[in-house]
Amino acid sequence: KNIAGETIRSSSTDKIVEKYGQTIVTVWWYRLQQILASFLPDKNIHLDSRCISFEQNDREVEIYFENGKTAKADLLIGADGLNSAVRNNLIADGKPRYLNSISWRAVIQDEHELLNPNEIVRIVSDKQFLFLINVGNGYLCWTSRKFASEYIPSANGDEIKSLILKDLTHWAEPIRKLIETTPSEKIFEAPICDRPPLKTWSKGRVTLLGDAAHPMSPTRGQGANSTFEDAWVLAGYLSQASTLEEALRKYEKERIERTSIIQTRSFESEKKQWQLNDKPTELKQPRNTDIDFNDWLYSYKPFAGAIAI
Repeated sequence: KNIAGETIRSSSTDKIVEKYGQTIVTVWWYRLQQILASFLPDKNIHLDSRCISFEQNDREVEIYFENGKTAKADLLIGADGLNSAVRNNLIADGKPRYLNSISWRAVIQDEHELLNPNEIVRIVSDKQFLFLINVGNGYLCWTSRKFASEYIPSANGDEIKSLILKDLTHWAEPIRKLIETTPSEKIFEAPICDRPPLKTWSKGRVTLLGDAAHPMSPTRGQGANSTFEDAWVLAGYLSQASTLEEALRKYEKERIERTSIIQTRSFESEKKQWQLNDKPTELKQPRNTDIDFNDWLYSYKPFAGAIAI
């Protein structure tokens, strides 16, 4: 759609189902966390325990937390995101790379006229766009992305909301109303960042997973997907390998090349998308190389080991 709410182009997911045997599924992170947590005993989940560092030897890893607590384990998996403390201690490769874009997002309970139940809507303007996604049970997720050569954090939710509405001054009233009715405290702000690909992300009894290992631009929508692939492959090798070292070595061998390609393609797409919207109503069709990339992306068959399916 354009900023007047008019449809520019639409595409059906039928071709995706026909080609890959699966459709697109959108899930609210909050719900997904609940689902995953439900498979674990409550005693296995410890909140208010942010990892700040670790030490390891050939027998165990000792993990240190911000609240002063410590823990010992045979294996430490750093799945602590873009600003991973585990990565910082393991590799110490500095801060993430800012990609000249800011994101604002919120999930609200709203049956909105701009979005039908089975649609994902992208509203495009010059140097800015907004996604609308149905995440189920009457909840809608909106995400606004804006080009910005530098990131200056907003003071609070009210300032964030004011900035967004100022940018959307000339957008259609239903779009502005969506932002206006969103409680300020539900709006989250974040700079869009990534890191260059790594050649290794394991040392001894410590390894990385997900954004801690391969943070990427969201342009290809593969951050969460590649994280689940990591978890699946790592669990498979841990269940099959004769030693921990063997499991981590095989995990890296299968995952690093693939995630490096996805990171690089996501970075390239991030740069290009801010150069394609000189005309707000113009959206370019994907090139054949994009189609080839999608075929490679979705035909992946990860090692499953002894994981029950």
